[in-house]
Amino acid sequence: MILSVTSRTSEIAQFLTLLVVFIFVLFLCAVVAKWMGNVQKDQGSSVNAEVIDTIRIAQGKWVQIIRVGSKYKVIAVCKDTVTYLGDVDEGDIIQKAPDEKSFSFSSVLSKAFADKKNEIPEKDSK
Repeated sequence: MILSVTSRTSEIAQFLTLLVVFIFVLFLCAVVAKWMGNVQKDQGSSVNAEVIDTIRIAQGKWVQIIRVGSKYKVIAVCKDTVTYLGDVDEGDIIQKAPDEKSFSFSSVLSKAFADKKNEIPEKDSK
């Protein structure tokens, strides 16, 4: 009898230890992923060059409008090559407002749950 109680206590302790280690590893992965994202964002940012717009035209092929200094260029980006297509006048470029590009995960998630809440029919009370 005492042996079965000790064994059960040991199993519960092992399970709780494993659960704590698992949660710690998940937390550590989230912190490292956020840190790496910030490092990549800092490396990709530039004052003199920026991708303005991108459109996919085929599998692995895109056309991009980029700003280099104060001039706008059009390039074709393929799997192995980048080809210069020409210049674009600044007046021909229509840019999105900064608030249209940026969104947070929490705002998208809350909007999705709000939409789902509105779709659920209420039960009839009889």
